[in-house]
Amino acid sequence: MELDMAQVRAFVTAAEELHFGRAAERLYLSQQALSKRIGKLEETLSARLFDRSTQKVELTPVGERFLPYAIDALSAADAAIASIRETTQTIRIDVLDERLAPMQLVRHAVRHLEDVPLEVSMRHGLPNTLPALRTGEADAAFGRVHSLPASALAELAHRLVLLEPLALLVSRDHELAAAESIRLDDLRGVPLWVPIGGAVGEWAEFLREFAAAWRLDLDFSGPALSLDYLVDEVGARPDVATLVGSRMELPSAERANVVYIVDPTPAYPWSLVWPRGREHPLLPKLLDAFTTGFTRPDDLWLTEADRIGLAT
Repeated sequence: MELDMAQVRAFVTAAEELHFGRAAERLYLSQQALSKRIGKLEETLSARLFDRSTQKVELTPVGERFLPYAIDALSAADAAIASIRETTQTIRIDVLDERLAPMQLVRHAVRHLEDVPLEVSMRHGLPNTLPALRTGEADAAFGRVHSLPASALAELAHRLVLLEPLALLVSRDHELAAAESIRLDDLRGVPLWVPIGGAVGEWAEFLREFAAAWRLDLDFSGPALSLDYLVDEVGARPDVATLVGSRMELPSAERANVVYIVDPTPAYPWSLVWPRGREHPLLPKLLDAFTTGFTRPDDLWLTEADRIGLAT
């Protein structure tokens, strides 16, 4: 008999929560997917592990006996992965997407720390990376950490590494094309088009909070296909502007113009996160490289969630 560790992890998480909805949320699965994994494990063991009703979830006597061994099995699997990681010393970091600011930070670190073996992945969002952080497939990840639910935050250690100013991207024929900057208050009269269909979840949530706080005219319609797609669309539409991070790989002036937002400057907070209690040996060196020259200007605007989270 061979055990599937993903099924065992689903069982242990559900046993800890005694609630399939909360357990599924912790593992970033649908409740149906969680139930399916546990059902397959029960088939493998030829035993029922949970008694479920509309009011509560309880472990069966078999489930209670199996739980400590399941926890030990998970610990052994995680330790096996960690032993390989410690031997190779390679640190695996998720950067969301190659054109975003985290990739620029990683490139800077690689240039200055030639002896650090590093691999990057692009799972397109911190919530998508949490399962890999839990299993040891990833050692750290970039993201907007204070958008996560409290249950996920409790599992993670994190450090702010960048406050990325936002900027406007406009067509060369846009009325703001010749401007170097625009006051944040004056954005209220500017039609903004920021397609978020399929976008990274924490970025989409940030934009909604930003628009609500400043009563901005944001059109969120359309798919977030790629930066090239966004640039081409904005370049062909002189009636709208879009929002981007100023540390992204932005296009040349032949395609679109960048206008900086000031008084105050809205900023997107990038943190590096890693599993609490499982810090990779190379992480401190990388954190130092990521935060070299880090400053926190006074004239920044942060969402309420980020402001409260960063103050704690």
